[in-house]
Amino acid sequence: MTEEEKKYREELEKENDGAIEIDENLSDAGNALQAFANELGEHEKSKKKRFFNKFGGKGDEKAHKEIKELEEKLAKLDEQIKLKDEKIAELEGNVKSLVAENRNQKTRIENEFRSKIKFAVEDFFKDFITVKDDFDKAMEFIPKNEESENDPFIQGIRHLASKFDDVCGKHGLVCISSLGEKFDPSIHQAMSMINVDGKEANEIVAEYVKCYKLHDRVIRPAMVVVASGLPATKPEEPEAEEEKTEEKVDETPAETVEETADEPENTEENGNC
Repeated sequence: MTEEEKKYREELEKENDGAIEIDENLSDAGNALQAFANELGEHEKSKKKRFFNKFGGKGDEKAHKEIKELEEKLAKLDEQIKLKDEKIAELEGNVKSLVAENRNQKTRIENEFRSKIKFAVEDFFKDFITVKDDFDKAMEFIPKNEESENDPFIQGIRHLASKFDDVCGKHGLVCISSLGEKFDPSIHQAMSMINVDGKEANEIVAEYVKCYKLHDRVIRPAMVVVASGLPATKPEEPEAEEEKTEEKVDETPAETVEETADEPENTEENGNC
């Protein structure tokens, strides 16, 4: 046996604490190594057997039972963690929905508040447009001639009318003219329908009351007369009146004949007197 083999054997004995015995009479190095490998394998198997007998074998049931209990506790903890994660996700969803609902409610309240401010003068303008209607009707009676054009009083009235329109437009009140327009049920109210020559169906031919809008809201629809689209019919001449005139013409000569027949009798009597 060489010195290297001896050193190698001593190191292995130190690592295995003398658990492996090597035959010193082996002369062949290859056989010695093979035997050493076999003994090393047996030693590892015995170590594994001792380990499993200590912690998981039949010899130690208490340790095996404790390991089982720990595994069950771990499974319960995992299940509790899953339940808590689900509960947290549910609460997060509820919080998000409440935040979104609160935001929508806040937006809705703000819009309602702005709308109330915007249309706060609606009742006032509903009463005011009746006065404006009377003023517009009075303006129609102003004569259109040179004298009225140069009259300072009439000029002042016209300036006042234009001032009214400017102030109303500044506050969102707009007058809509309907003559010649198509009938729109959102801003028009039909009072009647007539046959007019040269007018299309649903065309407005007369306007009793004008339409007024406050911003984008109709506060009073226009009262109009709508064309039916049919030509106007001419009134028929009554036949009964013609018959009556003919009867009167026939009756008058008969009366004159009777009067002439009575006159000679009267003359004879007078002559006798």
